[in-house]
Amino acid sequence: MSGVFDAELHPLITSRAGLLEYVSDPSWRQRLSDGEFALPQASPHPGAELEGSAVDPVAADPVAVAAGLGPDVEAALLVPAQAMATAGWLSHTMAAVFCAAVNDLLIAEWLPAEPRFRLAIAVAPHDGFAAAEEIERVGRQPGVAAVCMPLMAVNMGQRHYHPIYAAAERLGLPVVVHPGGFEGAVIGPAALGGIGPRTPEESFTLLPQVATANVASLIYDGAFQQFPGLRVVFAGFGFSWAPPVLWRADSEWRGLRVEVPWLTKPPSEYVGDHIRFLVDAACELRPEAWRVAAMLPESSLIYGSDLPFGDGDAERALAGAPAELRERIAAGNARETFAAPVGAAEAGR
Repeated sequence: MSGVFDAELHPLITSRAGLLEYVSDPSWRQRLSDGEFALPQASPHPGAELEGSAVDPVAADPVAVAAGLGPDVEAALLVPAQAMATAGWLSHTMAAVFCAAVNDLLIAEWLPAEPRFRLAIAVAPHDGFAAAEEIERVGRQPGVAAVCMPLMAVNMGQRHYHPIYAAAERLGLPVVVHPGGFEGAVIGPAALGGIGPRTPEESFTLLPQVATANVASLIYDGAFQQFPGLRVVFAGFGFSWAPPVLWRADSEWRGLRVEVPWLTKPPSEYVGDHIRFLVDAACELRPEAWRVAAMLPESSLIYGSDLPFGDGDAERALAGAPAELRERIAAGNARETFAAPVGAAEAGR
């Protein structure tokens, strides 16, 4: 492969004191320092603490992480996994304060450490207008290339998210959605089918339900009509489930077009234009899964290392990918998805 665009590298924050330096409100700084607040665990994936040894503390050092990037990595998108856990927090204001502090820390300490670093700024999805304000506050900073958030038990096509989409579209930033670790476990985050999962294995198995429901909602509720510049990346949900969903979506659209007159083309075409699925170490990399990759629009898949939870070996991860798609998955699709946003353009003037 000629180059790799890593669209999912998770920076870790291990010092509460270091984070509190970026909490501007003194009352919140006191509450977070004197109360029972603790930093979320390194990974929002359910059962992560059972998957093996503890994460190497080097993952919290931006200089060390930068030094570990291979020479073939042309860019690495920082997706703050700990901020995804805010979906399950009862204090929505605390979630917003935490995400803002995470953003300021990563902008100040991580982006200067490596010119290949890009940042997906974190927003708490509980309050769409507050999230939009955070996007406007830091979305024009050099190096910011996306917005990331976990999902609530509100489908993505609903008006709840419209302020977020409007701000992201205005600044040319894709929206990356990622599991938060609370799916199906508590009230507030996205729900899972049936009674709900009882084990980490059940949670991982059922996570694609969240993505399936939200792909359908984005399409049928007309989000891409209202926000034609919106791009959405589903990270951590896999991709092999997508072709059957798109086949059914196209079939239902043909039979029930009178119900959704605003859709002027098949749902699968909207996915090709606006939605991407991330291929990472947590997803299906078996030969049978790769066979369905060719059934998706060629623009659909992008690579992410999932570091520090994956091994970062893109060559190995993509070895089974269809040869004609490998270069696009490794870098080409990500280059198009995370093209220079408004903030980068303004900074260069």
